[in-house]
Amino acid sequence: MEVGGASADMLLQRPWLPVNISGCQLLAKIWFGDASYHILLMDRNCVWEERMDSVAIETRAQELNRRLKAQVRAFFSHLCEVAQPCFSGSSDRAATKAQISLMRQEDGNINMRLKSELAGLPFYWEFHCTPAPVTLVCVQLVRPLLVMSRLLHRQVEQLGGLLLRKDAEIQDYRENGATLSRERLQTDIFEEQTYREEFMAKLSMDAPHKHPTQLSSS
Repeated sequence: MEVGGASADMLLQRPWLPVNISGCQLLAKIWFGDASYHILLMDRNCVWEERMDSVAIETRAQELNRRLKAQVRAFFSHLCEVAQPCFSGSSDRAATKAQISLMRQEDGNINMRLKSELAGLPFYWEFHCTPAPVTLVCVQLVRPLLVMSRLLHRQVEQLGGLLLRKDAEIQDYRENGATLSRERLQTDIFEEQTYREEFMAKLSMDAPHKHPTQLSSS
């Protein structure tokens, strides 16, 4: 359900937070408007989303809560209050006023069921998340990662250049008779090529590898 481009812009300003729901480790970000929301979930294989406007929220709330007669704005603040802690990334769920569970569907969708209490009566809600389109994944995940990678690469280049200049400065001091007052301050000369090779080796070791059977089934 479309809720406009404003939700995507607001989500872009929010960080991905780690959550654990029904034993599933996920990253999540969620935006609540006046009477609408947009949620994103991600694991290592997929990104899911759900967008809901006030009309869709009111319809689902009445389907799940037959005795609910209030207008959407009257109960939406309660939904925000009990749902947000579930996606806050906090490991302490003791203070959460709602119970939430997650089910993976055979069609690849994710359903999350939330149960709380409103005005002394049980209040139920369900998030129906479907795989997000590629354009949304690019905006919310790929582009920010590329920008961050480019900035980090530029920073590494600047720091590498600074270390080389510092080594040249120290060497000049030594050639002019300067000595260290404390031997523990002695440092090795920065070898840029060695640093790059060690860095790439660590990346290859940390990268996740799939078993051949996993590759054939994915």
